[in-house]
Amino acid sequence: MKRLVIQFNAVILLLTVFSFHCLGADKYTLEFNLEKGKTYKQRVVLGMNMTMDFMGQKMQMDMRSEMAFHYDVTGQNKDGYDIQLTYQKMRIETSAPMPFIIDSDSPETSFDANVGKVFQSIIGIPIDIQMTKQGKVTSVKGIDKLMENLNTINNEQFKAMFNQQFSEQTIQTLLEQSSPYFPGKPVAIGESWEAVLNINASGIDMLCNMTLNLKQVKDNVATLELTGVLVTPEEGVVANIQGMDTKVSVDGKQTGSIQIDLKTGWVIRSEITQISEQNVEIMGQTMLQEIETKTIVTAD
Repeated sequence: MKRLVIQFNAVILLLTVFSFHCLGADKYTLEFNLEKGKTYKQRVVLGMNMTMDFMGQKMQMDMRSEMAFHYDVTGQNKDGYDIQLTYQKMRIETSAPMPFIIDSDSPETSFDANVGKVFQSIIGIPIDIQMTKQGKVTSVKGIDKLMENLNTINNEQFKAMFNQQFSEQTIQTLLEQSSPYFPGKPVAIGESWEAVLNINASGIDMLCNMTLNLKQVKDNVATLELTGVLVTPEEGVVANIQGMDTKVSVDGKQTGSIQIDLKTGWVIRSEITQISEQNVEIMGQTMLQEIETKTIVTAD
């Protein structure tokens, strides 16, 4: 009987120790911890398939883009960082409905030599950024020179499109893509958190509601899983597309995984897939767009 009591107490003790171990599970802080004087690099490859249905006619569009960036940390304080962002490479290629290429590395092969040379001319132009450790952008300066170069494009439609693509708001959205990955408090493996990101895509404002989960930590790399939805207000938004006011409503979802270096907070790899439907009302007609995109980010 005494032996049974001892064994029973031993089991209770082990369970208690195990419970306290679970309650005291390791927690990890996800935030930027960049070093002044260092250059952090990223490459973004995006593939998009879009089907458009306009007045009963269907059209397919396939696009692939590649961009490379350098982030030079020029200053640091207790609140965040001063960063100089420069584009290092830009390439856009479509296979349908009309094949064309724009490549900053070889402007002579671009569908339009003028546009190719303009893309080449903005490589290396510094944009000054101030950003917090949580990835929030507080200031964007220095895009004047970049916009000045873009305004030398002869084709007015492409000029308007690229001015929108490289606007201050679009650049801020690009930089804040990492901010939802930081929960603002230490988290343990298995914990989840919610995040809402205001994004602007081609002049269209929408909300990205996300749930993130810390899936694992291995070799000082945190792996997150992401699920979420893309929405516009119920009444849609009005965007100016090629000089025309256009009403757009978006309904979509996204999934993906993100790997973060715990030492620096830098995203070393992410794969995000978005599938959405867009209703576009233009000139009294409605066009339905079904879009699937896959974005892969790697740290060079």
